[in-house]
Amino acid sequence: MMSKSKPYFHKVFSSIAVKLFFSFWLIAICAISATRFISLQLEHEVRLLPAHHGDIRILNRLSKRISKKPHISIETLINQGHLSRGKEILLKEFQSSNIHSSNRRFLSNVKNYLAKNSFTSITSIQFPYARVTGPTIIKLADKEFQLYLANKTKPHHFSSFVMQLPFWARVAIPLFISMVLSWLLARSLVKPLLAMQHTAAKFGDGDLSARVVAASKRKDELGELANSFNNMAEKLAENFGAHQRLLADVSHELRSPMARLQIALALANRSVEQPQELNRHLSRCELEVTRLDQMISDVLSLSRLENCHQTLNCDEIDLTTLLESIIEDEQYTADEKSITITSRCTNDCYILADSHLISSAISNILSNAIKYSPSDSSIKVDLLSDSGYGTLTITDAGIGVPNSALAQLFKPFYRVSQARDRATGGTGLGLAIAQQAISAHNGTISAQNNDSVGLTITITLPLIRAS
Repeated sequence: MMSKSKPYFHKVFSSIAVKLFFSFWLIAICAISATRFISLQLEHEVRLLPAHHGDIRILNRLSKRISKKPHISIETLINQGHLSRGKEILLKEFQSSNIHSSNRRFLSNVKNYLAKNSFTSITSIQFPYARVTGPTIIKLADKEFQLYLANKTKPHHFSSFVMQLPFWARVAIPLFISMVLSWLLARSLVKPLLAMQHTAAKFGDGDLSARVVAASKRKDELGELANSFNNMAEKLAENFGAHQRLLADVSHELRSPMARLQIALALANRSVEQPQELNRHLSRCELEVTRLDQMISDVLSLSRLENCHQTLNCDEIDLTTLLESIIEDEQYTADEKSITITSRCTNDCYILADSHLISSAISNILSNAIKYSPSDSSIKVDLLSDSGYGTLTITDAGIGVPNSALAQLFKPFYRVSQARDRATGGTGLGLAIAQQAISAHNGTISAQNNDSVGLTITITLPLIRAS
């Protein structure tokens, strides 16, 4: 039992809730103790005042009444003094300094004070919750006494009421209140942490929809921590989902070129004695291997971009100069179909970007425009700057795409027509890579059909300056 209980108690007392609770409670106890010490000092402080005229008149009446009844007992005088409520009689013996009074609680400190101090002339003494006036000399049963009149003062504030409570109550009540408040404070701080711990455990077990709900609504640092946790979970879920989709798409897309490659190899084996057929089948094998290599390269590029593994080597780039270089390179391909690429760049636009990544994205889009544009047509490339953003539009003269397919164009492996891609040799990853590259530079990309024919791709990138 000892070996089992020790780790349990170690775990309990290592909990941040318990540490916070005892820390807050210790601070509260120290504050209460300091306050109690100060209040005790104030409680014993008394002030000597000029004799209260009303109290003197009452003392004179009492003295005359007692002189007419010299044999009245001390107990009878104290208990039947015919005084109004809140007034009490105190008798102090000359020889022994014993104090006789009722057992009213507010008289305890008064009795101790009078027992230790002697007064020869009438004065008023102000205690924290009582006023005492005296003494007047009287005789009872052939003994001389000092007669004092005590007036209970009304408590003007809560501290006066507290000082009249028993000592144990004055200690226990603040300790209990501080304990409850400390526990509530510790619990309020630990509860969102426990919620995040529970959510993290669910997330780690595969529940990618698990989120911290209640704590994220707080307006303090714990709320910010919960929101950061939710953002992290959202990003992880998106990356995991993208990874799963990409894996499924890759598995599906690899089947077609692999099947064609197997068929070509089988036909090549059968055509060993026919050199012309053998060369044709081997050329087909080479083409399919090239497509597989391109697809794998594109998949790796897309995976790095989607999972934020692509390292951006950002420099200040003149987008106009970069665009002119890309157009010059793509014009060689366009010349095969007698396609003319015209450009209009009104400003020198400067962006902070990875030149290789941006160049690859724009080249992919321009290459697609060339693939799907008919021969003897033209492609328009426009670059404008406005309100701190550079807007690049690439407009082709192809047949466009159905409006319902515009939102799907930037998804990996999406094809409007399978026959179309077989003719062009595309993998369906170019626009997806372009979108991820543009997003990595805090830009946007969209597609829309032209009013007549063709498709327009619009890219917007933030500028650092324009001239």
